Amino acid sequence: MFVKICGVTNIKDAYACAEAGADAIGLNFFKGSKRFISFDEAASIVREVSAYVNTVAIMVQPKLEDVARTLDATEVDAVQVYEPEFDLRDFDFKKLLYYSVRVKNAADIEAASKLGADLIFLDTYVNNEFGGTGRLSNWEEIVKSGIDLSSRFVLSGGLRPENVCEAIGAVKPFGVDTASGVEESPRSKDHDKIRRFVSNAKQCA
Repeated sequence: MFVKICGVTNIKDAYACAEAGADAIGLNFFKGSKRFISFDEAASIVREVSAYVNTVAIMVQPKLEDVARTLDATEVDAVQVYEPEFDLRDFDFKKLLYYSVRVKNAADIEAASKLGADLIFLDTYVNNEFGGTGRLSNWEEIVKSGIDLSSRFVLSGGLRPENVCEAIGAVKPFGVDTASGVEESPRSKDHDKIRRFVSNAKQCA
């Protein structure tokens, strides 16, 4: 079970994710997010923990030149994009490409499945919000797509240590992703919640 902890803003929390056994952490470059961090802050985190956990740049409606600038400045392992302003087939960087879709209905998942992303993140649709809302995804609507989600689909949206096992059982995704579900506040993670979330997800898979 792939587990990602998103919205990491400092080195202490990044180490906590790595020590808990998370596979990846998300570093948010969307200025509208409460978890936004600068390139310098992200680069410091990447230098410290890249040997232990994959680092992922979260970008909203980026152009290809935005992606290039982010990769040059931070050296993250992967890029996760919401509503990119480029065709995913034009992504020719030697990095993993993750695609986030804010799911309104099963058709959104079917459309996303046809895109050439390494992983597809299924997030809750909230108007003008891109991740980290704490609102639960509609698992029933996701399952209704009829698509095998176990190969490259990652469930996100409102997941916590207390409900991640139920979510995995209901949706059977390749992985799970959380931000607000393991926080003390938007810029500070609860390390005990991180450990419990990762442990529960791995054991329930």
